[in-house]
Amino acid sequence: MSGRPVPIVVQKNDSREFELDEDALRSVLLSPEVGDKPVCVVAVAGAFRQGKSFLVNQLVKYCVNKGSPNWLDTPSLPNAVFKWRGGIEGETTGINIWSKPFVFTKPSGEKVAVILMDTQGTFDCQTSMQESTFIFALTLLTSSVTVYNLMYNIKEDDLMNLQTFCTFGTLAQNSTNQNSCAFQKLLFLVRDWSFPTQHPYGHQGGKNVLDKILTVNENQEPAHQRLREDLHQSFEDLECYLMPHIGLRASRDKDFDGRPNQLDEEFVEHLKQLVPRLLAPERLVEKRSAARRGQPATGEELVRLFRTYMEAFRENKEVLPTTLVEIMVRVTSDETSKMAFELYKSTMDSKIQAHGRSLEGFLLYSYHSESKREAIAAYDKENQYARSKALSATVDKVRKSLETRIEEVFGTYVLKNNNMAMHEARERAKAEERAKAEERAKAEERAKEDKAGLFKKTVDVTSGIAAGIILSPFRAVTSVVGDVVDVLSRPSESAGISQRVILKSIVEK
Repeated sequence: MSGRPVPIVVQKNDSREFELDEDALRSVLLSPEVGDKPVCVVAVAGAFRQGKSFLVNQLVKYCVNKGSPNWLDTPSLPNAVFKWRGGIEGETTGINIWSKPFVFTKPSGEKVAVILMDTQGTFDCQTSMQESTFIFALTLLTSSVTVYNLMYNIKEDDLMNLQTFCTFGTLAQNSTNQNSCAFQKLLFLVRDWSFPTQHPYGHQGGKNVLDKILTVNENQEPAHQRLREDLHQSFEDLECYLMPHIGLRASRDKDFDGRPNQLDEEFVEHLKQLVPRLLAPERLVEKRSAARRGQPATGEELVRLFRTYMEAFRENKEVLPTTLVEIMVRVTSDETSKMAFELYKSTMDSKIQAHGRSLEGFLLYSYHSESKREAIAAYDKENQYARSKALSATVDKVRKSLETRIEEVFGTYVLKNNNMAMHEARERAKAEERAKAEERAKAEERAKEDKAGLFKKTVDVTSGIAAGIILSPFRAVTSVVGDVVDVLSRPSESAGISQRVILKSIVEK
């Protein structure tokens, strides 16, 4: 199998504090496989030493084999992906995710990136209640599907472990005055179900058991009644699946490593039904965006969610319902603020680019005011906590921060506009200089042409005069000869004297 478990939330040995390995998280959630696709995060949580990592391995196998009928692989293939082992000591610490996202195509044609998450065992003798609550809270807040892994039955203690989160979910919903739930899907997975004769293994048996356990009746303590009501109010979808025993070899065979041929046949058959209920393309649950209501979260948003949650938990050491609400308000406000900030920039860019040139100062400021007003309105509209007076302090604080960021980035728009105006002025000056140079060149060309024309005229006139001077004697002689010929050709003899007189005058001429 390609890929490996990647620790993203690790616990320091000295202080026992949890810290986020953001580089590791980004290497998965910002990988090319994820891109801008919607993300489905399937996490397994619950008490320690109850086979959580074993289950995540089965999820990995299904994804690696792309949900093919034989996705469990050959019976001889060992189950060595996420570390696990039999015994009484836990194996996983913190939170791990699989290094390679799996891309599935839903029936609609939409591609979804699937992230698989394994979590540290909670509520054990080595983990404090605060640490357990932190791990469970972070798992619920960042996943779209949480498998609550239990043994034998759903006990009241198992429900009480969810009380903090259910109270938070109710507070969060009441703060928004909307019907949206704080969490998405929770699957109660009951391992080694003890009463198959009353309720058979599988989904339908689990549904009957869950309906019975979550029914509110007058014989229950008020706290138990509220818990059940809050569960329905906190989760969009509640399911239950009853699993048979894994097989005796798991506890008796020292060479047991989880191969399918080492598992009980009935367990294998239900494993083949359970896993597709979580990962079949048509059943994938996309992680909901904290800012864009009705839209799925992306890998980039999930990275920010993890970072913000970790920072908030670091500031609030004790995980209480009220602190969870404050954290959710902060996360939602931060994400909505980012969306509104991007809206401001895109609106400004669109208005400015429509002109294709620098703008007058008053026009640029007018665009800024309009874009800022739209961005703040979007923040208030999309932030589901903006209308809660009880939570207004955090909402107002983030709004003021948004306004400050907008004013700061407006300064860059002013600077760019001024630089563009100066560039345009330089280009105009260059254009004017080029025009003047071209006009001077044309004037010089015209002067050359005029001079050449005048020279030609002078040459023509001079040539004509010279030709006249040279040919004038010949013209005179020709004229005299013509006159003589004309006189002598006269036939009358009586005109002899007159001819002599005329010839004499011609010669003199």
